[in-house]
Amino acid sequence: MPYWLESDTFADDPVWDVLAGGRGDRVDALQAASARLKSAASHQLTDGYLTEGTALRYCRGRRQILDLLCTSVLDQAPRLHRPGDECACLGDAPWIDGYAYRIHAFLRRNPSKAEYLRNRAQRADLRDPRLKAMVYDRDGGCCRYCRSGPLSPKAGRARDRRKVLAYDHVDPDQPAGPDGTNLVTVCGRCNEHKGHRTPYEADLPLLPVPTAAERAAWTARGLLLQDPADHRQISDRSATKQRHDSDPDADPITDRPDDPDADPDDTTGADVRPDDGDHQQEQQVPSSGKGPGAGRGGHRADQPGPTRQPTQPIRAPDSPDVYHRRSRAPAGADPYIWPPGSVPATSAQPQEDHHGAP
Repeated sequence: MPYWLESDTFADDPVWDVLAGGRGDRVDALQAASARLKSAASHQLTDGYLTEGTALRYCRGRRQILDLLCTSVLDQAPRLHRPGDECACLGDAPWIDGYAYRIHAFLRRNPSKAEYLRNRAQRADLRDPRLKAMVYDRDGGCCRYCRSGPLSPKAGRARDRRKVLAYDHVDPDQPAGPDGTNLVTVCGRCNEHKGHRTPYEADLPLLPVPTAAERAAWTARGLLLQDPADHRQISDRSATKQRHDSDPDADPITDRPDDPDADPDDTTGADVRPDDGDHQQEQQVPSSGKGPGAGRGGHRADQPGPTRQPTQPIRAPDSPDVYHRRSRAPAGADPYIWPPGSVPATSAQPQEDHHGAP
């Protein structure tokens, strides 16, 4: 169902005290009316627009509360905009006729109607077994970005994410379509690297649909893993870390059931919840006898630990909320040269969304 998000500083914003003139009962009335208006806009999928009757009804018929929500104080924008207001959150799109108010910055934290319908359609695609079976057979069970495969749905616990079967919407802003053109078979590593971006933005070539002969050859060949960086072939028996076959953690498909360090099950359709704190016990690692911190004990206590380089740019304060699942625009304007045999999925030029922003 539709939802709406609110900032965790909503209740403590000094704007409420100024608008209410220091009266606690009026602060409660203003905050309650604001919350009800956002809930109504989300439920009705109006992108933050409200009619005169809806706004007055959710203000419990109190015109003074509605007028206060349209008042700007403390050099901040009002909580409700009227036609003719100037604010960055309104963009350049014309005001929709028939609406009397629009909630300030509603689309920054909440998905638009188009985004909500798109997310619902994409979730339905991933729950459709017939569609996924058709896509799997069409792609020969191999990743359309690196050709790893054929992938098995039973490899959800594999340490090497190239063995994990997943499905990806090539254009993150579109559903699969009636013939499943926008849905492809992918390995877990390519799927996680691409995220909610186009192949162009993620610098991943969308490889062409395999022929019947290629699908038959891949099925007879068995699992073969590819390195997306240079497409170097890696057999199923050669793990990334080149472990010995006697290592119990180096099973080619899954980890041992009793392995305490086993990877979790495939959770593409469910939330990952932390274990209870009572089960999170610290394990003692035996020392190698070569001094403190030597061997498998980790880095020395008197030395700085390893640092992890960020893989994504820092989000700007005015960027949309992460719940929108909006794809990023290409970083540069230089023309992209697709590898031989790849199929460009989208144009190199960023396109404007329905709000007029790139």
